[in-house]
Amino acid sequence: MIKHLSKISGLAAFAALAVSASAEVKLNENFSVDGYAIGSGVVTEGTAAKNAQLVNSGRLYDSFKVAANGKFESFTSKVSVYGLKSDVNGTASDVGLLDAYVTYTTGEFAITAGKFLGWMGYESFDSPNNAFITYSAPNNTYSSPYATGAKVEYIVKDFSTGVSVRDSQFDASTGNAGNVPSKSFFEGDGSFSNDIGYEAYFLYTGIDKLKVFLGAGYQEVNFVNGAPNRSFNTADAWVSYDLTSKLTLVAEYASLEDAVDYSWNVLANYAFTADFSGAVRVTGSEGFQGANDTFGYGVASTYVLHKNFSLKAEVTKTENNSVVSANGSDSDVFSYALQGVLKF
Repeated sequence: MIKHLSKISGLAAFAALAVSASAEVKLNENFSVDGYAIGSGVVTEGTAAKNAQLVNSGRLYDSFKVAANGKFESFTSKVSVYGLKSDVNGTASDVGLLDAYVTYTTGEFAITAGKFLGWMGYESFDSPNNAFITYSAPNNTYSSPYATGAKVEYIVKDFSTGVSVRDSQFDASTGNAGNVPSKSFFEGDGSFSNDIGYEAYFLYTGIDKLKVFLGAGYQEVNFVNGAPNRSFNTADAWVSYDLTSKLTLVAEYASLEDAVDYSWNVLANYAFTADFSGAVRVTGSEGFQGANDTFGYGVASTYVLHKNFSLKAEVTKTENNSVVSANGSDSDVFSYALQGVLKF
């Protein structure tokens, strides 16, 4: 919850313009529903991508989400269903359970149990919340996925902090969880007997217009494929600052032990009018031991046609400077995308 809310509020100019990921429909005092659907046309050029690919069904391009929210006295809850093409995204099914948790709030403490998203990362899991359609390099670096467990947060005016214990710190679909098949649906390994994941964060908001986030995760992984057991450490830090009422600046740094030495992202988002915003991004990563280094840059814009519908456009280039490549050489990828965002 903090991850989702802090991202929206941190990108103040963009939030005032672009359609948010959902528009909550209040059913009564205790229940509400929200959701979104996105569809895109994409053209990619480059040796690491399919040329003239007009329809890309990756989840950032084509997906939907429907959520039911509950509130009763000191308890809140959320259950959401997510849909996408499983054959393109590597999930076990086209539709599955995403959020399923209950939160109890007492004073400055919030205690949550169930299936929930990790805290790390400036960019939201829900693509409509972001200035760009695609993710920056840090989002592909740290590991802070959906998993099942419990978390405790302490939330006051100037800062919030929290710790979580979950069945895994790594999405099972990555194969890093160790105990499950490679295909899953945005979840951990389902086992609390070993491979427990731990995550912690600190978010400072005590200075007007400034937000500073620090997050870290850890997991001891016992592989089932014969590989030696080992531990993984992941970390993420970002800063956002509203330079003016229209301009927001963001910088982010992330790392994943023995996978990505570091990655970074610099983003500027400007609100030109009440219905139109534009963003510029420069991002990159240094792969483990020099493998799969990347450098990317691009521009994006969002135009609000209706309170429930907006259009988002993006042009990006990614340079893949790798010592290990499929064809023995470096490859550059251009991407041009147009996306429709419907909220309900």
